[in-house]
Parts: sequence; C-alpha cells; structure tokens
Amino acid sequence: MKVRNARRRCLLLLAWATWQLPSLQAQQQESLAALKSKLAAATADNPPDLSKADLSGLDLSGVDFKRAVLTGARLIGTKLVGANLFTADLTDAVLTGADLSKANLDGTVLRRANFQRANLEGASLFATIIESADLTGANLSGARIIGYLRGAKLSGASLRRANAGADPGNQSMGVMRATFVGADLSGADLSDANLFKADLSHANLTNAKLVRTNLMNADLIQTDLTGSDVTGAKLGKANIDEAIFTHAAGVDQIQGLAEARNRDKAIFDAHRK
Repeated sequence: MKVRNARRRCLLLLAWATWQLPSLQAQQQESLAALKSKLAAATADNPPDLSKADLSGLDLSGVDFKRAVLTGARLIGTKLVGANLFTADLTDAVLTGADLSKANLDGTVLRRANFQRANLEGASLFATIIESADLTGANLSGARIIGYLRGAKLSGASLRRANAGADPGNQSMGVMRATFVGADLSGADLSDANLFKADLSHANLTNAKLVRTNLMNADLIQTDLTGSDVTGAKLGKANIDEAIFTHAAGVDQIQGLAEARNRDKAIFDAHRK
C-alpha cells in the first residue's frame, strides 16, 4: 500500500510538472521580450535601469546590456554567452553559476559581485573594476583581464592561459595593468597565464599553480606563494621583495630568478637560499 501511494504521488507530481512547463516557458519568453524592449528603448542619457531585477535562469546570450544598471540584480545560472555588458554596472549583483563565456565586460563595474563557479572563459575584462568581487571556483581560462581586482576572491579559480599582461603598445593613455593587490588566489590555476607587469603585491597565492606563468616585471611584494608550483615560471625583473616561496615546488626551474629584483629579500626554504 505504501509503495502504491508513493508511486501515485510521483505520477501526480510528474503530471503537474508537465502541465506547468509550457506556462513557465511562456513566462520566460514574456520576460525576455519585455527585457529586450526595455534595452532597446534606452539611450545614452537614459541607460536601462535593471537594478535588483531577477533574471535568473534566462537565456540572454548575445543580448546587448551596454551601459545597463544591474546593481544588486540576480542572474543566477543565467546564460550570457557572448553578451555585451560594456560599461554596465553590476555592483553587488549575484551571478553564481552564470555562463558569461566570450562576453564583453570591458569597462564594467563588478564591485562586490558574486561570480562563484561562473564561467567567464574567453571573456574580455579590459579596464574593468572587479574590486572585492567573489570569483571563487570561477572559470576565467583564456580571458583577457586588465582590471582592478584589489581584494578579489579567486580561490580555486581557473585562469589557465588568461592574458592579464600589460600591453604598452596598445594603450595610448599610458600602460594599464592588472592589479591583484591583496587578492585571494589560493589554490588557483594560473598555468600558462600572462601576468606581465601585473601587481600581485600582498596577494595570497598559497598552493596556486603557476606552471610556465609569465610574471616578468610583475610586483610580488610580500606575496605568499607557500606550497605553490612555480615550475617554469618566468620571473625576470619581477619585484619579489619579501615574497614567500617556502615549500614551493619547481623553484629550481624558475626562469629569470637571478634577474628578479630584491631576490635577496625573498623567503625560500633554507636549502634553496
């Protein structure tokens, strides 16, 4: 009897869900149409205001959010593949599990935004403010990053092949560089990433993977690299003043360590001094 009742309840729930699905899909289509209409009506003087809007779960791939105000908005699990978020304001927005692969986030404000486990593979974040944002476990593989990431949380994030290196030849207003001052990159994977001239001072890179990472001319002042893997990392002319390399793997295979600035003030295991 109990098994029969349980089976009946499951069938009823399945029937209810099947009946509700078209209604939910229709609601999503209506929400998407209303959103696109609001975005289309916006002007440079009157940008679209979507602050605290709930756009969770919608497929907004390729949608143009240029200059949109999305402060405090919820985009949990939202699909934003190739979306244009140029100069949008996402302060305090929640984008956990969202897919922003190949999205344009240039000039965007992401201060304190929550991107936990979000996918930003191949995204562009040039002149982006990412201060105190939470990118724990996020995927930034192959992303272009020239932004302000002071105090950002990137623990366990993937930045494999990310390009966060300064490009003097492409910046008419002076050299801009990625700033990771005080950021938490513990356990992050930065293998093959370009961090040329990036500022990682006071950052936490404990147990991070920095295999073949380009850190030439970078600032690593008082950076904690305890337990990290620096095999093949490039440190030519980097400032490693009081940087901590204790228990790091591959120190003997670092390229350009002898040319690093303040190498005598860096902290290594006793047998490697």
